[in-house]
Amino acid sequence: MAYQAIGIGTTADDGQGDSLRIGADKVNDNFVEIYTLLGNGVALTSGLSASSTVVTLGSPVINTPTIVGVVGGTQTSATINTLTNTTLNTTTVNAGTMAVAAGSITDSSGTIDFGNENLVTTGTFDAGNILVGNIVSSGSSIVFEGATADASETTITVTDPTADRTITFPDTTGTVITSGDTNSVTGTIIAADTVAEANMADDAIGAAQLKTLSTLLIKNSGGSTLKTLYGAGA
Repeated sequence: MAYQAIGIGTTADDGQGDSLRIGADKVNDNFVEIYTLLGNGVALTSGLSASSTVVTLGSPVINTPTIVGVVGGTQTSATINTLTNTTLNTTTVNAGTMAVAAGSITDSSGTIDFGNENLVTTGTFDAGNILVGNIVSSGSSIVFEGATADASETTITVTDPTADRTITFPDTTGTVITSGDTNSVTGTIIAADTVAEANMADDAIGAAQLKTLSTLLIKNSGGSTLKTLYGAGA
C-alpha cells in the first residue's frame, strides 16, 4: 500500500480537507502497514531499535538486499550459507590469521593447510622447498633450474614405461654415475675381488685400454707367434 496523506485543505477550516473519519482511516491504514512490515501486525518487532544514527535489528532475516555505498563498522560474526557471483574489491581479505591479497595467500602461522584436496593449475608452480610423500607426474620429465636462473637446466626424464619400474638410490652420500660420465668413477666404488674372470669377455680389455703398454709374445720353436699378452707398464 502506498502512503496515504490526510487532506487538510488549502486554508484553515476551508472545508476542503478530509473528514475526521476519512483522516482517521488513513492514519489507521498507514500504521497497519508499518506494524505489518516491522512487526506482526499488532506489535513492532522487539529486536528493532533506532537512534538518530544507528538502527539495530535483533536476529533479522534479510532477503535479497541491495546495498549501495560503503558498509562500515566491524562485523563480529556472520553465517553465509550461499554466496554466489560475489566480487570483493579490496586490498586484503582477512580470515582469521590468513590473508588473501593480490597474487598471494599468506598466514601468520607460516602454514596453509589445504587438507585432503587436489590442487590443479595449468600455470607454473613456483616454490622454495617442497615436502611431499610420493610424487606422481603425468609427464615424463622433471626440470631443475639450479641455483642460477639462466638458460641452462638439468632434466631428469624417463623412457615411456611398459611396466612398473623402481629405481633405488642407496642410503649413502656420493655422486650418481651416468653413461656419459668420464671422470667420476674411482677405485673406492669397486670393492676388492669383485671383478672376477667370469665378468670379462674374451678380449674385453685390449691394448687400447691400457695407459702404458708392454707386450709379451709367446712363440713356437719355428718363431711363429702363438699368443700375444698385453700388460700395463714398461
